[in-house]
Amino acid sequence: MFPGILKPLLPLIKFLGRQNRIEEIESLSSFVSSRSSYVAQVSLYGYLKARAGTRYVSLIKDPLFASSMKTARDHIFFACLMDLTLHVLKTIHDRGKQDFENVDTLARQFFIRNLVKVPEEVFESLQRKQVILEFEKRLSRNNWSGTDDSHESFSGSRSALLEWAPVVEEFKIQDEEIVSNSIRFKWLRVCQEFEKLTDFAKIRLEADPDLPDQEKKPRKVHKSPEN
Repeated sequence: MFPGILKPLLPLIKFLGRQNRIEEIESLSSFVSSRSSYVAQVSLYGYLKARAGTRYVSLIKDPLFASSMKTARDHIFFACLMDLTLHVLKTIHDRGKQDFENVDTLARQFFIRNLVKVPEEVFESLQRKQVILEFEKRLSRNNWSGTDDSHESFSGSRSALLEWAPVVEEFKIQDEEIVSNSIRFKWLRVCQEFEKLTDFAKIRLEADPDLPDQEKKPRKVHKSPEN
């Protein structure tokens, strides 16, 4: 049962053992996808294991609980993907090496580019269109020129973990500070890795004006070439 829960997102974390430089959009996309998957899974399963203790193994064999875990994993992953997408693009923007003329369009195209790589099974809990609309809401509230606040930047995934983890509500209230700090430290490590791997002088990101209205027709992104 547990391997089946992990399977859909495992392809996204295959890059974790590599230390490739981030110099163009493909390597940036791989980094964002793999680290979002990593934070989502480690945060959720770590919290459940800590809270369940010795009952963890028996719980994950229960079909109802396993289904709840899968739903939680999917929602948390998409929240992580949104958080990290906005963070890396804002960081590149703030470093002053490149001025984005259509930063919202770029962010939208980049996010959908990453959705294309997500296994279809992950969309059983959330439809692709629903995920894109949620990202649009985040994008409309995003301040590209504001002061960087890493705590606020990753608030979406923190809230998703506390909302969707299949844990009794009373325990979630008790655990809020611990859980929030746990995922915050995981994101801190990811951000430090991003700074270390990224060649800010070399990377160039541009929105493609010829792409269709992706928020309405996201699957057309499949026409973009991939390495």
